[in-house]
Amino acid sequence: MRKACLTATVLTIMVGTLVSLVSASAQTVVYYNVVTDDVFPEREDVDASVNVTCAVAYSCTDGTIQPDKTCVYSVKASPGSGTLTVNYAVDRPILKRSGSPSVPINPEWLIGDSPPITVYDDGAVRITVTIHGQIAGNVSLTGNGSATPTTLVWTRWETKNITVSASPNAQIGQKISIQLATKYRVYFTVSVELIGIEVLTRDSPSKEVSGSPPIQSEIAVVPEMPVWGLLLAVTTASLSATISKKAFKQTINEWFSGNQL
Repeated sequence: MRKACLTATVLTIMVGTLVSLVSASAQTVVYYNVVTDDVFPEREDVDASVNVTCAVAYSCTDGTIQPDKTCVYSVKASPGSGTLTVNYAVDRPILKRSGSPSVPINPEWLIGDSPPITVYDDGAVRITVTIHGQIAGNVSLTGNGSATPTTLVWTRWETKNITVSASPNAQIGQKISIQLATKYRVYFTVSVELIGIEVLTRDSPSKEVSGSPPIQSEIAVVPEMPVWGLLLAVTTASLSATISKKAFKQTINEWFSGNQL
């Protein structure tokens, strides 16, 4: 009976370990900092440049793979945080302003097309910025395997899947390392409204900045363990425990029967 219980315990630990390997996930927060030049370089009376600092959370699935097999590696991009700053100056005979106002922004607006965001408004000068962003990722892999696709693009917050293939010569116990380097691509539509009459609107040139840190994960190479084999092992242990229990009861009953007066 003790042996059967030990066997069942070991199998339970093995099952728990395998489940945790398959379902393990990790989150990495990546930071970006975008700075533009003056959006109105041809004008001497109005200057405006944009600075966005932001963070994006990436959730990745670790897991296992068998030699000469494939598995799906998933990366989910989620909005983190963001701050928008405009460095501006207005230099006109009857209107002079300058400053660097900042506002926190809804991080969901970091990719796709945001609504116009009011950064500054004192009645005489009103500045709004629209964000047009996306995230690009480049996948690299080390170890006995390959990945496809190797480039990813997020134009909305969603999960991207990568198919990882282990080589036939991948050894049990080895790990396949995956690195995802991301870049934030963005341009801004900047509007400067003066005294509620004149509106200057211009798109900034596109900017591309690398995120830090890169996203890293590992996939372990494991031996093949069919589900039916695992179920058979668990069933065998259960039957063994049941049989041992019955034998124990039978022994006790025989002892009491032999010692009755």
